[in-house]
Amino acid sequence: MSPTPCPDLEVLFAELESGEGPALDHAAECEACAALMEDHRLLEQDLFRLADPLPPPSLVVNVMARVAESPVPQRREVWTGLCILLTSLGVGLGFLFTNDRALGRMGTAFASSVTGSRAFVEGLFSGAHALWSTAGLAVACFVAVVVFSSLFGLKRLVGSPPPSLSEA
Repeated sequence: MSPTPCPDLEVLFAELESGEGPALDHAAECEACAALMEDHRLLEQDLFRLADPLPPPSLVVNVMARVAESPVPQRREVWTGLCILLTSLGVGLGFLFTNDRALGRMGTAFASSVTGSRAFVEGLFSGAHALWSTAGLAVACFVAVVVFSSLFGLKRLVGSPPPSLSEA
């Protein structure tokens, strides 16, 4: 043992963090303090090994580059979509064919829409003819304003030039 008493652990570890001090000089000479500091160093090393490291800052860029290099095969996407479509159609048709009321209501609704659509289309055409004959220029200007404002609005939403697929 050394002739001076061992320092308090808080003082020893504070000086160990700062890198200088009389307690560190004492630990260099005292076997008990040197063993305690070695145990502390090993424990700290184990704790750093257990801690989750932060991902590198370029992780997102690297992942996106790898994703762009290997696009999803179109065939797989088409087959997946087709399977989903066929399954949903099969379930819907299965419900219709197993439920007599649903099938009857669907047939009645379809027949009434076919018979009622003729009157609706005739009424629509007669109304459009009456509107055109009384205010044709105003209707044409209104339709043109609506169409062009929609087109310019869509162009502004998209921006110029349109974004590439990787940016979208």
